[in-house]
Amino acid sequence: MPAAPPPTTAENLSLIPKAFFALGSVSYALLTRPLASSPRPVDAFRDAVYAAMRSFLSSISTAQEQASQVSTEAQYLAVSKYKHYAPDTDVLDSGLRVHWLGPKLSRSTILFLHGGGFNLAASSGHLEWLWDLKNDLAQQASISVVIPSYTLAPEGQYPLQLRQAAEVLQWLVEKQGKSPANIILAGDSAGANLSVAVLSHLLHPHPDVPAIKLREPLAAAVLISPWTRFVSDDESVTKNARSDMVTVPAAKRWSSNYLGPAELDYYNQPADADEQWFSGLDKKVKDMFVYAGGGEILIDSIELFVQKLKQAHPRVEFFVQSGAGHDDIILDKVLGYKKKAEGTKVIESWIAQRCTALGY
Repeated sequence: MPAAPPPTTAENLSLIPKAFFALGSVSYALLTRPLASSPRPVDAFRDAVYAAMRSFLSSISTAQEQASQVSTEAQYLAVSKYKHYAPDTDVLDSGLRVHWLGPKLSRSTILFLHGGGFNLAASSGHLEWLWDLKNDLAQQASISVVIPSYTLAPEGQYPLQLRQAAEVLQWLVEKQGKSPANIILAGDSAGANLSVAVLSHLLHPHPDVPAIKLREPLAAAVLISPWTRFVSDDESVTKNARSDMVTVPAAKRWSSNYLGPAELDYYNQPADADEQWFSGLDKKVKDMFVYAGGGEILIDSIELFVQKLKQAHPRVEFFVQSGAGHDDIILDKVLGYKKKAEGTKVIESWIAQRCTALGY
């Protein structure tokens, strides 16, 4: 499908009243904060930002949304320049571009699939968070991060992104000489959805995606605020509507662009998988960690998904940060918070423990 066309003049002009409406949403959030009975973000600044984000995400078009961002590669190059890091990008046989943070010859590698509803590129927050994670882990282990610039929806639709993620994983093993036992599959939000799709593909090869051939299980999988059910009527969607920045209209727009004519299935909607779908997962990935915020509208579907994982895999750890919104540890970097988030500390420690145990 062609990429979303640039916004029309009318769409550009419509941003003016939308901006005023967002300012009104911010004012309302701050005025009602002292009286709020429903969950709200942990501080007033975040409350104001989330209110503005909800306003925009619920009303803008795909064209407006995508015109406001730069590509994953552009963000990668910008952060590399700021960090005085020599960028290192590989181009795979399909033309897919993958970007490295850290030495290619590292013993272990994190394959990170970024979030953004499949519609948005990796943000500066993603790159900053991964940069800090890589540097902190490098004090204890030989590690690098690889970030694919997968095709965004609606230009690319399911299962193209799964095909690209599978291609990168196979390339790391076959062309880069990485042992699966030293690869950590990770992602946030839609990227976590895609990570689970890769694991499902290892269990049940998707008919439209080349099979991944691994001689041993992956070292680990880390799922941050996984988007495991695209749109739902879970209680948390209503309960946490004001403590999160994700909205139902945005989720509907993103998932529609991503799916196109495809149907929902267990690869793209793992929270609805049957009890046998994840059977044997412990033979494909050794350890799993799932992070979520207690203030997410998605928390109910994430908890359901984790229950199903734990029924199939004996080494799944689940950490819920009380009051946190969707993908908050990544968004913290965008919002300028300097203090390391508790969720980041837990994830970093969890990965470091596995690196130490395996001697890498």
